[in-house]
This record gives sequence, C-alpha cells and structure tokens, in this order.
Amino acid sequence: MSDRTTVRTFAAQDSCLVHRQSPVSRLLKVHRLHNFLLSSNAGPLHPIHGNEQGIAISRRLASMSSPPDVVYSSSLHRAVSTSQLIVHALGKTKNSVRVEDGLIEWLTPSLTVEPDGSRLSPRTVQQLIDMTFTEIDPDYKSVNPLATDPNNVSEGAPYFFESEEYLMTRARVTMDRILENADGKNFCIVSHTPTAQAMALYLEGAASLEESKLGPWPLGGITLFTRDEGEEKWNMEMYADCSHMPGEYKNGLKEWSLPCLTKK
Repeated sequence: MSDRTTVRTFAAQDSCLVHRQSPVSRLLKVHRLHNFLLSSNAGPLHPIHGNEQGIAISRRLASMSSPPDVVYSSSLHRAVSTSQLIVHALGKTKNSVRVEDGLIEWLTPSLTVEPDGSRLSPRTVQQLIDMTFTEIDPDYKSVNPLATDPNNVSEGAPYFFESEEYLMTRARVTMDRILENADGKNFCIVSHTPTAQAMALYLEGAASLEESKLGPWPLGGITLFTRDEGEEKWNMEMYADCSHMPGEYKNGLKEWSLPCLTKK
C-alpha cells in the first residue's frame, strides 16, 4: 500500500480541498473568484454559469481514484452551493458537508462591506440547513470558530477585520486543525480565492515570497500537493490546471492573486 500523501488544490469561484490521512492523504481546494463585494456575492451560484462550473468541478472530483469522503465548506451561500454539487456527484450526501468558519472569505473591508456600510453576516449552520442544504453535518463544530469579540480573538480565528498577514495566520491554523481532525478521511475544502491561496502558500512552504512558485490563480484551476507519510514538506506537483472547466475557462480566465504575490 502506498505511503504517499497527496493534496489536491482546486481553484474555482468558492473553494474546495480533498485530504486523505494515512497511508495516503489527499487534499483538494476549490475557490471561486468574486468580481464584486462578497456581501452581495454571498448569494446562490449563477443559475447557468455558476452551476455549469460547479458541475464540471464535481465531475472531476468524482472521477478521481481517491475521491473525497467529506467536504469542508465556508458558510457563505455560494461555497455551500458548490459543496452541495460536489457531494451529490460523489454520492455522499448525508452529513457529508462540514461548515467551517476558518474557511470564510478574507474578512477585509474591500470584500465584506457594501458602499452603504452594511457588512457581511455569515449564516449559521441551522439557517443553512433550513435553506435546504440538508447535506450539512449538524453535529460538526468548527475547528476555528469566527471570533465575535474583536478584543478577544484567539490566534488565527477569523474576525472583522483581517490584515493580509493575519489571513496567512488564519489559513495556517485552520489547515493544521482540519488535518488533525479529518478522522483519516479524504476531504475537500470549499472556500474563497484569498483564503485558498493563503493555504496553498502555507503548504508550499517557500522560504520567502520571492521564492514562491505561486502565481495568479484562474477560475477553476487545480493545484496538486503531495508528501510522503511521516515527512513535513509538501511538494507542489500541479498548479492551476483548468482542463476540466467548460468552454473558454479551460484556458484559465479571471485570474486573481493575493496582494503580496502581485509584488513579487
């Protein structure tokens, strides 16, 4: 039996990760690019394009030799919608989506505050279940809960408002805790572009941003990380593969990068 640990990272418009513990670990990340404020964009997927892209990603996941057993998802509507498509493609619906606060969008004003001053307000697990997202596991407790008091924030907890440096800390803490609590299952993480890219930077482990191989992340792109069991270093074997995406999106459209990567 193989002792290779594999992490697959997918980039689409809300984000996803598949991880399998021993002896093989698989992690898949899907993120979706947002072209307008997240507080507006927390609604459902586009009824045509969004669903078409989500189905393409779901089919790619379902065709893998080691598909995910469970999906970790941001609580935002579009992310949960993508997660729903994925678990149905996998034939794993009941209690197969774990809503994780640590995977929410980068909580910075430019992405989470409307021009009128209204701020993103994430839904609770019960509110999402009541919206017909019955695939959500109601008993799962977030491993990195959203901080409700900005004056009392534990290390890496998501809170309003985060600097880019703090987002990196949140990504590291969330990833470590998910890996520790995955119960030996393959898993998929559905999140958002900034959070997904911060997690990829953490897994890549480059000594500096200048040495990082990460570049702009296109809609639906897939990145693959692997490591042998017992080793700490991840190896990035694939970056931003869009071959599963429909139409012109196969060519890698709607690229986005964290500000720190655009300054390389």
